[in-house]
Amino acid sequence: MNKYAIIVPCIFMILFGQMTSLLATEPNWNYKTDKIVYSVSTSSDGNYIACGSLDNNFYLLSKEGNLLWKYPSNDRALSVDLTPDGSYIVGGSRDKKIYFFSNKGDLLWSFSTSNTVESVALSFDGTKIIAGSDDGKAYYLSGKGDLIWSYDANSPVTTVAITPNGDFVAIGSKNQSVYLLSKDGKVIWDIKTPGEINSVDISFEGNNIAVGTNNGWLYIISNSGEILGKLKINDGVITVKTNDVGEYIVAGSRDGGLYIISKNGQVLSKTLEDRGIYSVTINPTGTLIAAGSMDKIYFISNKGEPVWSYQTFNDKNYLYSINSLAISLDSSTLVTTSRDSVFLFDCGEKKEYNIELYTQNRESIKDEIISNQNLSENKEISFNKRKGLIDMILYFLGIKNS
Repeated sequence: MNKYAIIVPCIFMILFGQMTSLLATEPNWNYKTDKIVYSVSTSSDGNYIACGSLDNNFYLLSKEGNLLWKYPSNDRALSVDLTPDGSYIVGGSRDKKIYFFSNKGDLLWSFSTSNTVESVALSFDGTKIIAGSDDGKAYYLSGKGDLIWSYDANSPVTTVAITPNGDFVAIGSKNQSVYLLSKDGKVIWDIKTPGEINSVDISFEGNNIAVGTNNGWLYIISNSGEILGKLKINDGVITVKTNDVGEYIVAGSRDGGLYIISKNGQVLSKTLEDRGIYSVTINPTGTLIAAGSMDKIYFISNKGEPVWSYQTFNDKNYLYSINSLAISLDSSTLVTTSRDSVFLFDCGEKKEYNIELYTQNRESIKDEIISNQNLSENKEISFNKRKGLIDMILYFLGIKNS
């Protein structure tokens, strides 16, 4: 039989299988709350989904769409984040509190601020929390709920981000400034922009910080304070996200357009120009991008090519923005809000992601490598000594030549 008669169909089946998984535009499920869902986050494998709703509740769902628990705050639940393993969940509420839960639904602690908690973010191991409040402060807390430090921006802190190891924190404020702080609360730099800060994100190693303003400016800044890129992309940047190494930045504009930008500020692609984009997300490798418009979700390649889209609701007389969406670290799962619901989609093949790469202490890793090298060298020296002694004995016995 002709070998190509076997190989070609096999290749076609592989490609077709990948295409069908990517083009599966129907959600696995959607879960309905009592009011608008404002924020959503997922664990690294998509097994846990956390969300905050304007019905005042924080929710934790399973990958199958089952409610694991919900917890009531005293006002709107505006922001959530959870650790990659799904062990811990942090939430921010209009009731002026930061909440910290286990995935069993236990409230481990709460911390009171002086105004609405707009934004929260967790380190990968759950030992560090950053939260931004309308009282003008950013709060840096331990996993036990102790205040490590707070920073007063003298204006509502609307957006925060943290590196996986908690070493760097980025905060954005309505005073048109973005700040980078160290884990001990020292301001590394603060940079004034032309508009109020709507969104910040930081690469996993803390090398690049992406910033979007309400009047359409996008900044890319290094952790030393160098402005790597600065461009006016439209009249309002609602949200920005960066992949793990900061190679790609995605930005959504309320006046229309999804932008894919390099770390030096070059626009690589622009799409959906006729759609207001209110939320964006990108997977760690930068190969998959999702964007939320008015009751519609778009899945985009990093070349700016639409892969699929899904209309969440078809009521043309009432449209509502997709407030939040997230892709799991293993790229297998997309979760998104839409009105009073959470939707989950399969993204295709799971890609293993080593989260320990960004959580282990690099000096400890370095010391461990040096220790292992020394151990290996000592073993080799010991082996050579033993081998030399045996050779010498065999020589004197006349069994082996010199």
